[in-house]
Amino acid sequence: MAAKKRGAPRKRSEGSPRHDCVTVVREQTREFDQHYARSAARRGRLLSIAAWLAVMVSVSFVLMQFLTDAWIWPLSWINIAAAVVFAIVPMLHRFGELVAPLTFIGAAYVAVFASCWSIGTGSGAQFFFLVGACLVVLVLGIEHIVLASGLAALATVLIIAVEFLVPRNTGMQPAWAQSAGFVVTTVSACVVVVVSVWFALWDTARAEAIMEAQYDRSEALLANMLPASIAERLKHPERDVIADKYDEASVLFADIVGFTERASSAAPADLVRFLDRLYSAFDALVDKHGLEKIKVSGDCYMVVSGVPRPRPDHVQALADFALDMVGVAAGLADPQGCPVPLRVGLATGPVVAGVVGSRRFFYDVWGDAVNVASRMESTDSVGKIQVPDEVYQRLKDDFVLQERGHINVKGKGVMRTWYLIGRKAVPEPTDVLAEEPSAASV
Repeated sequence: MAAKKRGAPRKRSEGSPRHDCVTVVREQTREFDQHYARSAARRGRLLSIAAWLAVMVSVSFVLMQFLTDAWIWPLSWINIAAAVVFAIVPMLHRFGELVAPLTFIGAAYVAVFASCWSIGTGSGAQFFFLVGACLVVLVLGIEHIVLASGLAALATVLIIAVEFLVPRNTGMQPAWAQSAGFVVTTVSACVVVVVSVWFALWDTARAEAIMEAQYDRSEALLANMLPASIAERLKHPERDVIADKYDEASVLFADIVGFTERASSAAPADLVRFLDRLYSAFDALVDKHGLEKIKVSGDCYMVVSGVPRPRPDHVQALADFALDMVGVAAGLADPQGCPVPLRVGLATGPVVAGVVGSRRFFYDVWGDAVNVASRMESTDSVGKIQVPDEVYQRLKDDFVLQERGHINVKGKGVMRTWYLIGRKAVPEPTDVLAEEPSAASV
């Protein structure tokens, strides 16, 4: 009964898709809302451009009648009224998503039909029905494709209707004025279509560039949280649990000696800047040696080698990193100007790695090697790199190690450990030239 109470978490059946990590990574609700709002804003900008173009077209017809002295009051009032309606269209967006585009399309259809009815189809005014059919899809978008299709179909019906019902010339305009109107209509219709489509494509390309930049930033953030191969696997919704076993891997723990005292005596900003310098230097070494940083917990830094990409030299690579790590720390000073000694522990063995958590999920490793590496660090001497005998056997041919002896390790009993001192010097090849016997003088 308790499990049915409000707020009780639902159990996930075995074999069902993973709903925690994948949901966090692939959450689309907010992104969809933002995308829809941006799409509506783009359509609004396009509609405003089209409306002002329509204002200029309407005014141009009025001016043409005035300049050619072919004044037709009904037609002039139609164009003036249409220009006024088109001018207020950009202010109608606040009243709803469909108010502005429907007002624009309705006014355009009425004005075009009235113009054709007044002066005939010889003026070419019916071409603006085709312009309207083109714009209606752009300003309404695919979200209202049914409505847009209906309005485009209405434009088709109106073109056919005026072709059969309206004569080419009603006699209200002289032939030369109608021919001039035909030229102006054709040019303005082409201009409206080209400018509107160009603006729509330009605005869409700009939005796609912004989204691409945001996507790249999200990818970079995800790559900083998880190994690249794990991040790619996490994107696939069919993945249930991301967990892998590695028969051979190496683990390192490093700890700043006396960190608690340093933290309590340093200003917060100074402490954070110091840790940022230190851990950024460690991160650069991780990349240099091709290793994987697992996590940082306070003053503890954890690195693995051979995970998630297996490598035969995982122990040697981690040993080189440990030596460089100690060297980098020795070159830094804390906020009080004091040196930064480390305790470092290494271990090797099989581990299991995977992604856990549903919020702020993380990639982690588990296994006996992890526990041993942690014990090597906690029982280490200041400024030393302590390794168990298993690591010594893998490093003794290429590295200098100093035996510490047997120590009691919690959970493991007595263990023989060693200090990693450095790499063995590689002898330089020397070419010994055999001397030719000198010729005996006679």
